[in-house]
Amino acid sequence: MAQQTTIRGAVGPIPARSSSARTAARIPPIAELKLGWQERGLCQSGDATVFFAPDSERIREREKREAAAKRVCEECPVRQQCLEHALALPEQFGIWGGLTELERAEEGRRRRGATSGRAPVVVPIRIGTQRDRGFAEAQAQASREGTEVAA
Repeated sequence: MAQQTTIRGAVGPIPARSSSARTAARIPPIAELKLGWQERGLCQSGDATVFFAPDSERIREREKREAAAKRVCEECPVRQQCLEHALALPEQFGIWGGLTELERAEEGRRRRGATSGRAPVVVPIRIGTQRDRGFAEAQAQASREGTEVAA
């Protein structure tokens, strides 16, 4: 049996069996990469699982994990660059710039509304039965005409 060698890659030892292992060997370890603002992020020294949801996470666990990640982001010197990066790509998963996926989506919508120069479109939600809606429409018509509608 041939001796199996390993190559030290960016994520640890990789079996040297394929061309992809040889390619991975040329990728420097993450500590040697020059990533700019990302190198100064406080998240680099912590546990990455705090910033990304594991499979089948319960609501309480998610809330605790997100709160812990946001505490790290509050102190981070590159929080704004991180958020801008996440909104520009857009990053679909994890905590970036102190915002969750849903919060980033809302921020993106807010920014698009602000840059277009007009207010976002608000669609009213109709609640109730057809009779209730008919009554509301009759009231609106009556108020335009200056009359009253009996309930």
